[in-house]
Amino acid sequence: MRTLYRTLAYVVCALVAVQAAVAVWSIAGFEKYLMEGGVLDMSQEGPPPFPEVVGFMIHGMNGMYLIPIVALALLGVSFAAKIPGGSKRAGLVVGLVALQIVFGIFGHDIPLIGLLHGLNALALFTTALLAGSAAGAAPAMTPSPRSTAAGV
Repeated sequence: MRTLYRTLAYVVCALVAVQAAVAVWSIAGFEKYLMEGGVLDMSQEGPPPFPEVVGFMIHGMNGMYLIPIVALALLGVSFAAKIPGGSKRAGLVVGLVALQIVFGIFGHDIPLIGLLHGLNALALFTTALLAGSAAGAAPAMTPSPRSTAAGV
């Protein structure tokens, strides 16, 4: 269970890195599209105006579905892994993921919240990284000889 916990924590880190990569890829594609004379027209139908627009979709699906599922799995595994502080760290990861979703949703209406979305992503990455590394460094939870001898 310790290995699964560590793996899930590192998967959260990897998915947050994917989030950053596809967001910047999409924004760069959008900027190029505009610099080449493209126009943003929300009523436009048909194929996407630039190929990198798929990055916005990946960012949305990854952030709304995949990362929360992995974070919740991390929390569930944390109870069985018996890593000191592991459930606390996993709970913090879940909380930061929830906050990230809120910032992502409201950032569409209040662009300044995008700053918090970016900063929270760094906090989420760091927390998941620390959770994973703590799982690798923590000693295994074994009963002490005293408690087994006493039949406790």
